[in-house]
Amino acid sequence: MSARPLLEVKDLSVGYGSTKVLKGVSLTVEPGEAVAVLGANGAGKSTLMKVISGLLTPWEGTVTFDGRDVTRMPAEERAGLGVALAPEGRGIFATLSIEENLLIGATSVQGRMSARDFRRHKKERLDRVYATFDVLARRRTDKGCNLSGGQQQMLAIGRALMAAPTLLVLDEPCLGLAPKMGNEVYSVLHDLRQAGQSVIVVEESSRRALDFVDRACCLKLGEKVLDGSAAMMKADDLLLEAYFGVSGAEKS
Repeated sequence: MSARPLLEVKDLSVGYGSTKVLKGVSLTVEPGEAVAVLGANGAGKSTLMKVISGLLTPWEGTVTFDGRDVTRMPAEERAGLGVALAPEGRGIFATLSIEENLLIGATSVQGRMSARDFRRHKKERLDRVYATFDVLARRRTDKGCNLSGGQQQMLAIGRALMAAPTLLVLDEPCLGLAPKMGNEVYSVLHDLRQAGQSVIVVEESSRRALDFVDRACCLKLGEKVLDGSAAMMKADDLLLEAYFGVSGAEKS
């Protein structure tokens, strides 16, 4: 492990209006590591991802990325530093083509390089995304609205990868997908991990997430109640049941 975490969230509290959703949450992601944030619906998982990606400013606490305090940095600047979000619900542009959707994902780094370098960056990233998701390559001129749910999820991940992120933030990547398509999405994510991609992923399906990550933490009603290795959590179904309220059979 590196001496300095890639991402460090410390004593984070945040909410909406007067309702506090997260209460003193802390976590880290090391370079090259995959970490899952688990918990039941309403635990605060997506709110945490919004804070990490810059879509929501915390009330208290800090967010440090690659040694830099980004707590109050807006999402577009944070994306330029290497934090890319594939949001819950995918958020693709239905009337744009696959390739147009992907190219939007590269704009966050445009200001950091010359026009010539940016053109090269776009081509290299497009080639890499198309090599990763061959279905997107075959249908690059199709509109986003013509894709299946699983293909839209691949497009959302591909768009995030266009910025060549240091940290890929995935919020419920398999939400609403059939199990087979969810397995295909995770197969691609495994390949990205093998290439050294750092990932933080929100999931309600704890078993699939724990098969993918190094470490995991569990949120319950806005508080972190469990933090440890994926292997430890997979080995203790009773422990998970206590925090998630689900049985081993339901997680499989």
